[in-house]
Amino acid sequence: MTQHTPRSTAETVQEFFNRFGVGDLPGLPELFAEDVDVVVAGAPLVPWTGHLVGRQEIEGYFQRFLEAVQTQRFDVEKIAVDGEDAIVLGEFAHKVTSTGKPFTGPFAIRITVRDGLIRRYQTFEDSYAAAIAFSEDS
Repeated sequence: MTQHTPRSTAETVQEFFNRFGVGDLPGLPELFAEDVDVVVAGAPLVPWTGHLVGRQEIEGYFQRFLEAVQTQRFDVEKIAVDGEDAIVLGEFAHKVTSTGKPFTGPFAIRITVRDGLIRRYQTFEDSYAAAIAFSEDS
């Protein structure tokens, strides 16, 4: 009988960015726990903000993100791992599909991995810049 060892936190986070980077939306949910907690603070007009619970919401979350922006740059600069927790730091440049407005900035993502699955996913970015870019005004 073969025993499967779950991915480590570092391996899970790297696999997440590998799949996200190539647009493997169908493969993303299998990296998340059934009861994953996703928090992305920001204005309601930004399609990927909110609080989601459960694996079934993951594919839709990332689909909304990919449909809403054209990513011009997404650089992961550092991944720091401490046991079950990882912090990912980087910078991005996006252009909003509906308005044509660009927004850029740094980001941080807090990811908690247990038994090889993402249990918590929380992003920190300039939500004000995102809301301005999604706004039809100005």
